[in-house]
Amino acid sequence: MTKKHLDYNGLLISAVSKLARITGKAIEKPLERFGVSLQEFRITGLLMGEKPINQKELAKMLSVKPATLSVAVNKLEEKGVLERRVSAEDKRVNYLALCEGLDFSEIEGVLITAEKKMLTGISEKDIDTTRETLKKMILNLEEQKQ
Repeated sequence: MTKKHLDYNGLLISAVSKLARITGKAIEKPLERFGVSLQEFRITGLLMGEKPINQKELAKMLSVKPATLSVAVNKLEEKGVLERRVSAEDKRVNYLALCEGLDFSEIEGVLITAEKKMLTGISEKDIDTTRETLKKMILNLEEQKQ
């Protein structure tokens, strides 16, 4: 009797991984003209409209190691996009905040364009269902990490 092998391509986790890779590529190329990497874009996106976040918390939000984040943060600081603020309570802790007066509208357009392309031909109802399902999946996996 032959053992049946798992169809990895049929797994939802494979489709989600592929979507993440393709989405990253769809955003990465247009970002090059702004001199921004995908990682830098993700960092600035999380900092927009937020109060300052400490580096450790931001690394957790991005699911990267603090050392990996530090390299991108250094580049963004050199470009004048963000600034580090030392915590008044603990001098070892840095808070990150976007510099004042920056205009991200053109860069945000890259994200909006990619999302429109990705959602072409999909009903609003299906988009809402997918959004809710993905939120539940994320929560399930985040609970597993604890």
